Amino acid sequence: MNQLRKYLKRIPEGEITDTAKLEELLAECWDEFVGDHVGMEPQKLLGRMEDVLWSPPILGFVIERHGGTVMGSSRAELQHWTIDVEHKRATMGVKGYRQKSPRQNAVDVKPIANKLTELIINGHHDERLQWSTDGRVRILSGKIFPDNSVKKQTLEGRKKRLVKAMEERLTQLGWLRKGSSWVRKI
Repeated sequence: MNQLRKYLKRIPEGEITDTAKLEELLAECWDEFVGDHVGMEPQKLLGRMEDVLWSPPILGFVIERHGGTVMGSSRAELQHWTIDVEHKRATMGVKGYRQKSPRQNAVDVKPIANKLTELIINGHHDERLQWSTDGRVRILSGKIFPDNSVKKQTLEGRKKRLVKAMEERLTQLGWLRKGSSWVRKI
């Protein structure tokens, strides 16, 4: 901590563009800070600090975190850190997100819902529908949106939007949702 403080005393107030030494010193004493820095490993500071600003005794910076991308997101979280070197306090807030890989193309579920509704109300068979002998029908969303076709979160969103669109259409036409199936009201 003392080395970090000595280093910062020699730095003029304002933006810091050469952050290599600062990152190293901050990483060395990272565990001495109290606050909400749990989960941020000191080595994650190295080579990743952006928009570094020194306003004694506060050091501020932005760092890109990749937890979401590891889970399949196409965006990395941008965290804004405020380090009070005098009181040894670290606080973090989310600044936004950075797109790391292209987003999946949007899918308009309305035409799909319209076609499926037409098939259901006319009692037609289709690979996307599973009919039971008692007249119930299940929509096989895996046939519409295959499991490995897009990221998990995108896939779940598409399926939810399709279910909502089907509910809007089929309930108006006298169908009830029973679990994962639809049945015509009697």
